[in-house]
Amino acid sequence: MITVEDFVLDLAYKEELEELITVSNLALKNWDINWTGFMEDYIFQDFSEQLKKLSDISFFSHGGYENSSRVKVACFRKSLTPSAVDLTNSFPGMGIDIRGNFLFDNANQSDFRDFILQFNLSKKEIGDIWTLRDKGAQGIISKKNFTFVNQNTYFLRDVETKLKIVSLDELNKPIIRTQKFINSVEASLRLDAIASAGFRMSRNKICDRIKNGLLSLNGKKTNKSTISVKIGDKIRLENKGLVEILEIEKTKRERWKIKLIKK
Repeated sequence: MITVEDFVLDLAYKEELEELITVSNLALKNWDINWTGFMEDYIFQDFSEQLKKLSDISFFSHGGYENSSRVKVACFRKSLTPSAVDLTNSFPGMGIDIRGNFLFDNANQSDFRDFILQFNLSKKEIGDIWTLRDKGAQGIISKKNFTFVNQNTYFLRDVETKLKIVSLDELNKPIIRTQKFINSVEASLRLDAIASAGFRMSRNKICDRIKNGLLSLNGKKTNKSTISVKIGDKIRLENKGLVEILEIEKTKRERWKIKLIKK
């Protein structure tokens, strides 16, 4: 039996850790492969070193395509030793296609995510969502009886929208981003300043996106540009990936030398 005491607990990720423990114990009990709901991949990675210390159980993360931002975690006894291919093929997810003419009424990932939530889905049942410019969006959700939405017409704000359940192979998946190290010197450690450097966008554009709920800090959305950041913080900007703060050093001129990695 795995307990919370087996881990050094980060309270910010308590919910995800508790689900990992619950699903792990279920896998130990029924000798089967059991999957968690969706969580941010970096949260799972933060737990990974501690998970390796568990002697009887193994873990495998997948979000429906390579380099997914949100993943489910398969938990299984080490003695079962399923292959990565078998685990990927058993991934309990399906695609969702959301189409409409958003040319004059732009919608972002948060809008589409909130739209999907109305169909009796919880947040942990929704994986990555990506926009298709002004044509709508696609994404990955948990497998469930959701086919009733196929070809039915709904409205996202005033835009007539059609939903369709599709296979993962039918999705136009996002381009895989390569990791990139960024070095910058900033006058402050404000969230908007560091995000501007990391995503190579002007402060004004970053602030607009923060106000519109498109930026999250350590998995939590924030509308405060003035929050100070620290080493280890992870900043995600919808449709632009994730930036992690690796190093912060104060210079002789009272400025901040920052090292980031963009994923």
